[in-house]
Amino acid sequence: MLKAVIVDDEKLVSDFLKIQLEQTGLANVVDQFQKPTTALCEIPNLKPDVVFLDIELPGMNGIELATKLLNVYSEIEIVFVTAYNQYAIEAFKLNAIHYLLKPADEEDIRTALERVMEKRKYYSSTVFDEQLRIELLGHFKVFHNGIEVRLKWPTVKVEELFALMLMCRKNGIGKWQLTEKLWPNVDLKKAEQNLYTTIYRLKKVLIENEIPIRIENEKGKYFLNLPHYTIDIDEQPQFDIGTLFGNKQYHWLQNAKQ
Repeated sequence: MLKAVIVDDEKLVSDFLKIQLEQTGLANVVDQFQKPTTALCEIPNLKPDVVFLDIELPGMNGIELATKLLNVYSEIEIVFVTAYNQYAIEAFKLNAIHYLLKPADEEDIRTALERVMEKRKYYSSTVFDEQLRIELLGHFKVFHNGIEVRLKWPTVKVEELFALMLMCRKNGIGKWQLTEKLWPNVDLKKAEQNLYTTIYRLKKVLIENEIPIRIENEKGKYFLNLPHYTIDIDEQPQFDIGTLFGNKQYHWLQNAKQ
């Protein structure tokens, strides 16, 4: 059963949604919050699977709250709940797993929960004796159990994020280091938003291709959880950095070559 949290400043609405969620038999609501600042402090400690988040909140809207939550607890799934459909585009830029319009009906709520469960099912059923092979010298390839996985990247930045995180796999990399390397000439707030969106798109690519790699956030740093893997650059410690990623022209890699 999923652990759910509700954030809505209208208590009656929140209480009704709690009833709807628990009547599905798929979720247990572990807490409800009316104030976004309180939710931001408490939700990372609760570690829920999913947050049902109203967008129209006092002081900090739901989009802003979701952005901050994803920064401190990137594994969370967001379902936006609102009476106003004009927020849909912004919501899905954050890769929200679902978007509900008030009043949400039972079918929509069940669909949202099933989407979360399907995504979680992948992680819980991952067999960690599966073998990953990653090759970065002369090209950029991923092999799963000996078979090359032909990854289709939704944007070039998603692929570049994966490349950068692979290079930082041992020590992790901070949020601001990522934004500086990936969006060096972009406003900080916009770059931060770009990062959250790109991380979620990368997670989606990994899930859809059944690659058992997880993206984790610990003490402000992002890490790749890579079970049972080999990577060619560990096998050739004296490799020529100029051969990394083949013909990919990552500017942060170019700086490293100098």
